[in-house]
Amino acid sequence: MKTLYVIYDSSCGLCTKVRDWLRFQPSYVDLRLMAADSEETRRKFPTLPVGELAVVSGDGQVWIGDNAFIVCLWSLREYRLWARRLATPMLRPMARQAFEAVSRNRKSVSGLLRLKSEAELKKHLNEVTISPCALK
Repeated sequence: MKTLYVIYDSSCGLCTKVRDWLRFQPSYVDLRLMAADSEETRRKFPTLPVGELAVVSGDGQVWIGDNAFIVCLWSLREYRLWARRLATPMLRPMARQAFEAVSRNRKSVSGLLRLKSEAELKKHLNEVTISPCALK
């Protein structure tokens, strides 16, 4: 496996923060981070469910939700051991429950942590008016 496409919700502040974090993690495979609502993603992966974390390998394997999360960890040099632990029969149910709880409440978590998606930041900046006095 050489490439993993990580499809995330670009309208979610938490999701875009995790995307930014993934960008700077040393990995064993090439991670291609793609917004779920991008034209390229819709063209390349038209059958993926919308609104869920998804990972697709270069050879077409697909992981959704908590499975995708574990595959993301597995791809990272510093977190592969964590991925293996979370995939064990003892920890797998807890990993699934934790991921589902965060995923189900990701908009609220984003709000609590004041994490804004790029779309939210752009909208906010477009609403800001600059006083002519401030430009002098």
